[in-house]
Amino acid sequence: MAPPQWKQYSPDDSPDPEEGPARPRTPTPYRPPKQPRPPRTVDERTVRKRSFHPVGLLIAAGGVAVALGAPVILSVAGSEDSPAAEEPQTDRGFDALVAALREETGSTLARNAVIYPDYAVVDVPYRPDDPADERELVYHWDGELGEPGKDTGDDVVFDLADVDSAVLDGLCPQVEALVEDPETCYLMISGPDPEDSTPAWISVYASNDFRQTAYVEFGLDGTVVEVHPAS
Repeated sequence: MAPPQWKQYSPDDSPDPEEGPARPRTPTPYRPPKQPRPPRTVDERTVRKRSFHPVGLLIAAGGVAVALGAPVILSVAGSEDSPAAEEPQTDRGFDALVAALREETGSTLARNAVIYPDYAVVDVPYRPDDPADERELVYHWDGELGEPGKDTGDDVVFDLADVDSAVLDGLCPQVEALVEDPETCYLMISGPDPEDSTPAWISVYASNDFRQTAYVEFGLDGTVVEVHPAS
């Protein structure tokens, strides 16, 4: 039996380099989140809904007439006649709100009304002729009434038309003076408890970025009933 033939071992002169520690991943640079688009104003929504604009129609007609050599006189209505967003904290805006509510429901009775600078939310009784019925409709108004929501409530029913719209104009400035750097102000209108010895119809709240809030209670004629300093 022939002896086995053994091969002589020879080490590799160029061994593979040893793997070092894994290189850390380059961190992804921070990107701030996209800011949401600001909500469109009532003016913008109104413009988008129009299929044509009478001024544009006049200009187009004027261009045709000029092309034909005919003299053209354009008459454009003033801005007072064009639709615009009403601010419900002003007398004009509040009156428009009350008129829209009367046209929509046939009544101006309400249980609560919260009046923001650009819109208002009004709770009205579902059956104005039945005070015991706690069902109510909740309307959002920003120049026009939206579709109402549904809720229940037992607050005192009052007539929103009894509120003097001219009084509302000067209420927020009085309350904002009680807060440093005020950012927001809104009004809450509700009927007072019949047993309240100091009835207040309108509560006005003003706040800043630190959530410090002051509020003042007013009567229907704008007289101060009670002041609550910022806290």
